[in-house]
Amino acid sequence: MRSMAAGLVSPVFAGREAELRLLADAFEDAADGTPRTVLTGAEAGGGKSRLVTEFTATLGDRALVLAGGCVELGAGGLPYAPFTAALRRLVRARGAAAVAGLLPGQIAGELGVLLPDLGTPAVGADAWTARARLFEVFLTLLETLTEQQPVVLVVEDVHWADRSTCDLLSFLVRNIRQERVLLVVTFRSDELNRNDLLRPLLAGLARADGVSRLDLARLSRAQAAMQLEGILGRPPGAALIGEVYQRGGGIPLLTEALVNSDGTVGGELPASVRDLLLAAVAVLPEPTQQALRTAAAGGDRLSHRLLAAVTGLDDTALTAALRPAVDANVLVSDSDGYAFRHQLIREAVLEEMLPGERAQAHRAFATALEARLEAGSQAGPESTLVVLAALHWRDAHDDERALTAAWRAAGAAGAALAYAQRLRMLEQVVELWDQVPGPARPSGLDHVGVLELAADAARWAGEPERGLALAEAAIAELGATDDAERMALMLRHRAGLRQDLLLPGQLDDLHAALRLASAPSPVRAQILARLCWALKREDRYAESEQMAVDLRALAEQLGDEEHRVEAGMALASLGALRGEDTMAALRGAQEAARRAGFGLLEAWAYLTITNALEGGGRHELAIPAGREGLARARQLGLGRQIAAPIAGNLAESLTSAGRWDEALEILDEVLGLDLPPLGRFGPLVVRAHIAVARGDDETAERMLAELRTLPAGVQAESQRLHSLARLEIDARLAQGDLAGALDAGRAALIRSRPADPRYLWPLLAAAMRACAEANAVSLSPAACGPGRLRKDLELLAGSADRPGPLHEAWAATFAAEAARADGRHDLAGWDAAASAWAALAQPQEEAYALLRAAGAASAAGDRDEAARRLGRAADLAGHLGARPLLEQIGSLARRARVDLPSVPGQRGPSGEAASLGLTERELEVLRLVAAGRSNRDIAAELFISPKTASVHVSNILGKLGVASRGEAAAMAYRQHLLDDN
Repeated sequence: MRSMAAGLVSPVFAGREAELRLLADAFEDAADGTPRTVLTGAEAGGGKSRLVTEFTATLGDRALVLAGGCVELGAGGLPYAPFTAALRRLVRARGAAAVAGLLPGQIAGELGVLLPDLGTPAVGADAWTARARLFEVFLTLLETLTEQQPVVLVVEDVHWADRSTCDLLSFLVRNIRQERVLLVVTFRSDELNRNDLLRPLLAGLARADGVSRLDLARLSRAQAAMQLEGILGRPPGAALIGEVYQRGGGIPLLTEALVNSDGTVGGELPASVRDLLLAAVAVLPEPTQQALRTAAAGGDRLSHRLLAAVTGLDDTALTAALRPAVDANVLVSDSDGYAFRHQLIREAVLEEMLPGERAQAHRAFATALEARLEAGSQAGPESTLVVLAALHWRDAHDDERALTAAWRAAGAAGAALAYAQRLRMLEQVVELWDQVPGPARPSGLDHVGVLELAADAARWAGEPERGLALAEAAIAELGATDDAERMALMLRHRAGLRQDLLLPGQLDDLHAALRLASAPSPVRAQILARLCWALKREDRYAESEQMAVDLRALAEQLGDEEHRVEAGMALASLGALRGEDTMAALRGAQEAARRAGFGLLEAWAYLTITNALEGGGRHELAIPAGREGLARARQLGLGRQIAAPIAGNLAESLTSAGRWDEALEILDEVLGLDLPPLGRFGPLVVRAHIAVARGDDETAERMLAELRTLPAGVQAESQRLHSLARLEIDARLAQGDLAGALDAGRAALIRSRPADPRYLWPLLAAAMRACAEANAVSLSPAACGPGRLRKDLELLAGSADRPGPLHEAWAATFAAEAARADGRHDLAGWDAAASAWAALAQPQEEAYALLRAAGAASAAGDRDEAARRLGRAADLAGHLGARPLLEQIGSLARRARVDLPSVPGQRGPSGEAASLGLTERELEVLRLVAAGRSNRDIAAELFISPKTASVHVSNILGKLGVASRGEAAAMAYRQHLLDDN
C-alpha cells in the first residue's frame, strides 16, 4: 500500500527558472505600459498551472491578478467561463457595486451576461450589437483597473474553450494597446492535433502584437531529481531517480504520482497512466472516494454548495469527506469550492465508475442545477447553468429532460451571444428528437425547424461545414413536403453556406428558391437580394441588374425599407463597374442603413464602397473609408462576417498606394483569424503579391499553396480566377519559369463570358509580359511558344471594357508589353503607361513602366533619358522594398553605363541605405531611433504596435550589423542614411 502522503507536491519548483524569468520580463513590459500576452503550453501534467501559480505568487501587491479557467463539457466548453471566473474573483474582493462603479454610466449591466451580480444587459439591441457591447465593456473594465495598478489576467486551459471564449480572448489580445495588462494563457500542447479550435486560435493570437509563446518541455533527468529532492526532503538515490524518470518521462505530475514519501516507488502500480493517477485516490477512505466519484461526474471544478446538494451531505459531512482528498493533493480548494489538482485525475476517476454510477451522478447534478435555476440562483449566468443541466441529463440517459433542457439552453446561449454553445445545444435537440415522444418536444417546432436554427447558428459560429451538413439534412426532409416557401428559405441558406466555403451550386440553389417563392413576400425579397449579389460576383451583370430592379419594385410593394435600400446599393455598385460615379448613392445607402438600424446592411455598404473606390483606382479615398468601415463593423460585432473582408479591401488599397508595411500588418491579423475559404482568398492573394514583389519566395509559395487547395468555387468568379492566374504568372516569372507563366496565362483564358475589367486587365498585362519575356529567350523544344497566346490576348483586349483611368493604365501597360513581345522598344507607350500610373499614385506599376521606358531610351542611345527614368524608378522601388525590381533596375543601369543618383530608399550601388537592405518603413523607424525614441514612442508616432516597432528595430540592427540602438544611430549619421529621410 502506498502511504497517505503519496502525490505530495514538491515545495521546490524545479526546472522552470527560465520560464519564470520570461513571465517576469513580460510583466515588467506590461507594467511599463507595453501590453504582453504569453501563450503557455505543455502536455497534460507538464506543470502549466504550477508555473502560473508560482509566478503570480512573486507579484505580491504589485499587480491585480484575475484568473479563470475554461471548463470541459464533452466536445466543447462553457461560453466565457474564464472571464466569468475572473469577474467573480474581482467582485468577491471589492463588491459588485464597487466594480460597477469603475465603469461609466450604466454600462456595467452589459457584464451581466457573464456575472448576474453586475446587473442586466440593455434590451432591444440586436445580437451582434449586444455582443460587441459585452466585449467593449469588458475591455473598458480592464483599462480602468490598470489605472490603479497593472493587471495580470490568467486564462487557463483554452484547449477546452468554446468559440465564444476564443472570440473574446482574441478581441482582448488585439485591442489592449497601451494598458498595463499581462495576459497569461495556458493550454495543453498535446491537444493541438485533436482540437479544431485550439490550433487556429493559437496561430491567430501568435500573429498579434505583444504575443510570445512559452512551451514547457519535459523535465530533464537532473531537473526531475531536483523535484524528487523537494518531495522527499533529501537527495534521492540514483536508482530512484532512474526508475522514476524512466516511468514518468520527466512529466512533473507523473513524478509526483510515482514516488512515495518514504523514498520508494509504488511497485504495485500498473504501467498505465490512468492507474498511476488513481494511486493516490485508492488509499483514501471510502466516503472520500465516493465523494470524488460524484465530483468527477460534475466537472473539473465544483462549488461547495452544488456538491453538497448533489451528495446530500451537510457542510460538515462534506468537508469531512473531502478533507483527505485535499490533504493528499487530489483536490485543491478555494473559498468557494473544489477542483481536481489535474484534469487527468478526474478523467481517471470517472473512467473507474460503473455505468450506473455515472448515470446516477449525472442525474443528481442535473436535478440540483435545475433546482438552482428555479430558485433564481445567482451562482452563474442562466446560459451556463442550463447548458450544464442539459449535458448532465444527456449523460444520465434521460432523453426527454435532456432535450427540454437543451432547447432552453439554446435560447439562453443565443441571448448570451454564445453561438457555438447555441449550436451545440441545438445539435443535442436534433440528436434526441426521435428518441422522445411528440409531447416532450418543443411546441410549434418540427425537426426541420431545429435543423434550420442549427444551420443558422453554425454559420454565425464560424462553422460553415457543419452548417452545410445541417442545411442538407433539412432540405432532404423538406423534400417530402409541399412547403415551397420553407424550402426556398433553406435553399437560400444553403447558397450562403456554399458561398462561404467557395463551393459551386450557389446560383442553382438561388434560382430554384426563386421559382418556389413565386408570390410577393419577404422571403422572395431575401432571395432576390442574395441572387443579385451572386450574379454580380459571377459577372452576369445584366441579370444581376434585373434582379436588383425586381427587388426594388418588390420592396416598394411590400413597404420593405431594408431591401429597398439594398436594391439601390446593388444598382449603384453595378453602375460603378460601368465607370459611373455612384459614390453618392452608395454613401446614401450606407447612411440610410445606419439611420434605420440595419447593422448588417450598413456594414455591407462599407464593403461595397471600399470595393467600388479601389476598383476605380481611388485608393486615396478607399483607405479612410476602409478604416471607418472596419471600425464600424467591429463595433457591430460583425468580425468574421464583414470586418474581415473590409480589412482585406483596406489592405488591397494600401498595397496599391505602396504602403506595403501597413498592409502587411492588417493582412497578418486577418489571416490569423479562423475564416472560411471565402474570407481567406482575398487576403492570401494580396499577401502573396507583396511577397512576390519583395522577393520573399518562401512566403509567396506558402500563400500560393493554400490558394491552390481552395475549393472549385474559385473558378466560378473572374475576380478570383483572374486574381489567382495573375499571381501564378507573376510568381513563375519571378522564379524564371517562363513556360509555367505561359501555361498559367493560357489556363486563365478558358472563360467565354464577360469578366470584370478590374481583374481582367491586370491578367492580360501579366500574360503579355510573359509573352514578351519568352520572346527574348529560347524556350525548350517541349514548351509551347507564346505565339497563339499573344493572339488570344490581343483579341480579348480588343473587346475588353475600359470604364475608368485604372483600366486605361492597365491597357497602356498591355499595349507596351505587346510591342515588347513583338521585339519593339515603345518608348512613347511606356512613358504613357508610367504617366497613367503616376496619376493614380500606384508606385509599383509606375516603377515598372519607367524601367521599361528606360530600356527603350537606352536602346535608342539616349543615356540621359534612360538615367532620368531609372533614377525615378529606383526611388519608387526602393521605398517599396521591391528587391527584384530594384535588381532589374540596377542591372539595366550597369548595362547602359548609367550612374544612378543617390535617392532615398534606393537599393542600388549608389544608395547607401538601400544597399544595406533598409526599407522605407525601416528608415522611418531608424530616424526615430536616432532621435532617442523608445519602441512605445515609435509605435505611437507611426501608428503601429510596440511589438511591430520592436521587430523593425531588430531588423535594422541586423541589417546594419550593430548590437545596440546607439550604434545604429551613430552609423546612420556617419553614413548619411537619414539625410533625405
